Amino acid sequence: MKIVKIDSYRMKEHPRELIIEIHTDVGIVGLGETNAKPGAVQSLIHEMCADILLGQDPQNIESIWSTFYTAFNHHGCSGTEMRALSAIDIALWDIKGKISGQPLYQLLGGKSRDTVKVYNTCVGYLENNDRDRFIHQPEKLAEELLESGIDVMKIWPFDELSAEFRGQYITKDLMKKGLEPFRKIKETFGDKMQIALEGHGRWNVTAAINIARELEQYDPLWIEDLIAINNIDNLVELRKATSIPIGASERLFTRYGYQELLEKRGGDIVIADPAWTGGVTEVKKIASLAEVYGLPFAPHNCGGPILHTVNAHICFNIPNLWMMETVRAFYDSYYDDIVTGVPRVVNGYITGVSEYPGLGVELRKEFYERSDLIHRTSTQQKGKGEGKVYNVTGIGDPWKR
Repeated sequence: MKIVKIDSYRMKEHPRELIIEIHTDVGIVGLGETNAKPGAVQSLIHEMCADILLGQDPQNIESIWSTFYTAFNHHGCSGTEMRALSAIDIALWDIKGKISGQPLYQLLGGKSRDTVKVYNTCVGYLENNDRDRFIHQPEKLAEELLESGIDVMKIWPFDELSAEFRGQYITKDLMKKGLEPFRKIKETFGDKMQIALEGHGRWNVTAAINIARELEQYDPLWIEDLIAINNIDNLVELRKATSIPIGASERLFTRYGYQELLEKRGGDIVIADPAWTGGVTEVKKIASLAEVYGLPFAPHNCGGPILHTVNAHICFNIPNLWMMETVRAFYDSYYDDIVTGVPRVVNGYITGVSEYPGLGVELRKEFYERSDLIHRTSTQQKGKGEGKVYNVTGIGDPWKR
């Protein structure tokens, strides 16, 4: 069996998403996905990755992963390169499942649980305005989530407050403003609604410690990426300064990036994104590494329906699951327009994934008819991409022609 074609699709309506199809010579097709700056990833897949991937046996997932990792390591194994590898890896696992007749979670070792608890990240998208509501109507948003069975929400009211001083300093007035959604939700619902703080790396250590200490009175479930992840020692300092658990971080890449975090005890909850850090292959290893250090794992899940499905399979499988991130603004709006078989969130849980082989989702026929598609395809090795011109295959001399 070999790979004979690679298709990729961007959508103008959903400009963060990139979906790929990897075709084999026996008619089996695997789906993959990544997100963020998809135009760059799409170009890399067709102008470099395709020359290496075409002709390969898709069943050799570890070999393909290692080849790309070695090819990418002189660029730091992050960013565009790792998002491309993530989408490819996810598609290869879909193919593997279809070959074996097993759903992904079975290939990973079966189920560790029958249901997966979810939390809602309060992104606003299309008609959904959850992001504005956690600032202006936090009690009503929390009530609505509780009525749907979701009792954990993640918000980021401090992000926009970092702009005035570039995250270097927070005034008392700004602090009060950032704490207000937590105060209102906790005073209204007490412990019925648990809240996590997302920080998107906007603050320095001094400001982050001040925020965390003020936030302790509202007993948040965790703090995530309040500071940039480029210095683990800073994260250790923040963790020692607060009683709030620290989640870290989808901004790390591959198991090698998580090694220092774990060795230095920089976090309490390990977070990684299958669409950014190397796909199913790598996230499974990161979750297992977290287990070695006695820590729970929570996948980052702010992408499209294929990523959502992959994360559900992983969450059913791994023994050290914390909970699964979901975005109702996404799954209530456009997931079903793109694929069939998306795992459902019901009363705060995902109760199952498709038992069809592989991921269990397929692109709808209507998807291919969309007027906003930006489609590229590769069917043969061109011999003039970076992968051929400089032999960037992860094997031997990268400068040998």
